[in-house]
Amino acid sequence: MQASQQQAAGGAVPLHVEQFTLRRGPVAVLDAVSLTLAEGQTLALIGESGAGKSTLAFAAMGLLNEPGVAMEGALRVCGDDVAHAAEKQLRRWRGTRMGLIFQDASAALNPCFTVLDHLSEPLRRHRGYSRAQCRERALALLESVGIADPQARLKAYPHELSGGMQQRVMIAIALACEPRLLLADEPTSALDVTIQAQIMALILERVHALGASAVFVLHDLALATQVADRVAVMYAGQIVEEGPAKEVLNHPRHPYTQGLRASAVEFGAERLQPIAGVVPALSNMPQGCRFAPRCPRATAQCGERPQPRTMGAVKVACWNL
Repeated sequence: MQASQQQAAGGAVPLHVEQFTLRRGPVAVLDAVSLTLAEGQTLALIGESGAGKSTLAFAAMGLLNEPGVAMEGALRVCGDDVAHAAEKQLRRWRGTRMGLIFQDASAALNPCFTVLDHLSEPLRRHRGYSRAQCRERALALLESVGIADPQARLKAYPHELSGGMQQRVMIAIALACEPRLLLADEPTSALDVTIQAQIMALILERVHALGASAVFVLHDLALATQVADRVAVMYAGQIVEEGPAKEVLNHPRHPYTQGLRASAVEFGAERLQPIAGVVPALSNMPQGCRFAPRCPRATAQCGERPQPRTMGAVKVACWNL
């Protein structure tokens, strides 16, 4: 089999998701999700709160396990099945194959440990580094994420750092063992707007320097076009549109993507057009297309789930295009 065919089959690509369903009790929080992220690519998952974006990212990290959830289909990171792996194996992969940047660094960092403690933990576990090696590597990591006076910062506790510096430390931890896949869950939403662009630029720079791939969970459509090669638009646990970022967001085809675009705040916009209705509750998910109750183009056929239709470089799951 050729290398390109192996990647298409999910044999070696950083992330391959195929007909992946995640249930909490009888409810499918993620419903037959399929996507593939190629080596070196960046992907943005966008959609309203409750779309399943963070759930998919956490599942890819192996953080959602039975008996709390049941999973069907394929969810592979670097060719290995994350959804059905044992916890012992997942602990080996976290940090080396996949890394995670949490939304709020102040909540994710342990207040009882110094920056050096945080950076040393994955290095000791996965690389077997000595104390001296951990310190040397930690200094290099802090320098790589733009932290001034790294010698002094190694001794600092999280509360002694600004929000931007805490997030830089989180980035350093996530990339300490050079994972092939980085997952970033709204990595700038807890930060001041003046440093959000700096942090996103830093993440991209470090990902590209490592030759890694990245998945960003985002609400900001404009930011998605700046940081992502591809975009997957999620609604109520389903992917409704997926393709090159600029193509999807500048020329949206699915009614939901069009609604997101129309309701985005932009300079020069005279008025916003919010999407009517609300995201359905998990206990009351519609059959078929889950966006149908809010869709201006819905027909009786939408009671059956549409299969993704290829339109150029974009895949769209809609009956009425």
